[in-house]
Amino acid sequence: MGWKTWTLALAGFVAVCLLADLFFTRIIILRNPSSNTVRILHLYQENGDEIPIFGTSKARWNYIPSELGLNVFNYGIDGGSFEIADMQLGIELAKPKTTPVIIELQYTDTRGLGDVGQYLPLDYDPRIRQLLARFHELTWRSYVPGIRYFGYYDWYLKDYLTARFQSGTRVDHGYPYSVPPVPFDRARLQSFEQIRLHSTNGYFPDEDQNRRLIAHITTHPQRLFFLVFSPYHSSCFVHFENVDKLKAYEERLSALPNVVLLDWSRLDYPDEFFFDTLHLQHDGAVDFSRKLGDQIHQILRERNGHAAGAAAESK
Repeated sequence: MGWKTWTLALAGFVAVCLLADLFFTRIIILRNPSSNTVRILHLYQENGDEIPIFGTSKARWNYIPSELGLNVFNYGIDGGSFEIADMQLGIELAKPKTTPVIIELQYTDTRGLGDVGQYLPLDYDPRIRQLLARFHELTWRSYVPGIRYFGYYDWYLKDYLTARFQSGTRVDHGYPYSVPPVPFDRARLQSFEQIRLHSTNGYFPDEDQNRRLIAHITTHPQRLFFLVFSPYHSSCFVHFENVDKLKAYEERLSALPNVVLLDWSRLDYPDEFFFDTLHLQHDGAVDFSRKLGDQIHQILRERNGHAAGAAAESK
């Protein structure tokens, strides 16, 4: 083959890569409202009075926006960890907003990234690149259009087709769910319960992560942070270690003036409210979300009342 043939072949390959990247980014990925990429992109674009919810899959599964009765958006990421919430907080707290922030806390961080493919369309952002680098997922391919999606094209297409043609899929302010909900499966829960009973459970802190969370809070005194432990199945507390360390950390957080700590990890919920030992079934998520929404409403009313009273006294 001559140099002209090689040049044409290379040009054709580059054109295919560019067109594939453009097509899958604009048509397949960004038109799927249930994709995590679209949910993260919403975080960039939103600059109103929306209250964000950050956290791992426990946030993703347990917090139903429409049941909270608040203007919230669920940014919880399946398979995620504090590192993703830390990145999301960096985006949110750079905005000139004063609305509250809800953060789902974990006893032990998963140290996971989740699906790498969800971040690739946004890797132009240094914060996304830093996140990928932290998990050793940033390679030369990340900078090459089309090629950066190798290994993920089929997943993008599958997610798009599922969201578009599966009539039972809904999205409620970032919260994807099935209609009708997945039924309770006692055998599934019992299998997870046995694993939990024979594993180590407890509070195992990452002091660097704790430091970064507290830094976010203390450097943004205009934002009120609701730090929440959502319900765990009772089997998680049979062999629970480091209760004293957990209590000390909760006292440290509660002492911050712009923090409301709600440890509802031990809510007395029946087995039927749990999908597994960490995540709630739909009925459980509905009940928890309503309770949390009522509590947040009450706290905001009290704080606003105190603020109004203080302003009146100062006149």
